[in-house]
Amino acid sequence: MEATQTLQKTLYDLQLQHPRWKQLREIILARDGHCCRSCGTNNGLHIHHRQYHRDKRTGEWKKPWEYHPVFLVTLCDSCHYEGHQHYSIPVKDI
Repeated sequence: MEATQTLQKTLYDLQLQHPRWKQLREIILARDGHCCRSCGTNNGLHIHHRQYHRDKRTGEWKKPWEYHPVFLVTLCDSCHYEGHQHYSIPVKDI
């Protein structure tokens, strides 16, 4: 991974510790019944972004908590990993 990607990943990981993301994460988990929407397990749950949004004027990425819940889904570790192996996440310039 190149330096820019490593920095972006580090910044993203820090954003996932933000209270606003944690609050939205809990809302999505509750909506999805604290279960993976793919396989139904309740272990190792993640909130997956169905697409990523970037500001077309500035090039800045939306923060994780700025997404509408329709773009978020609960997945377990395994389904999240497998999904990323088989599908690319669309990037929308908004």
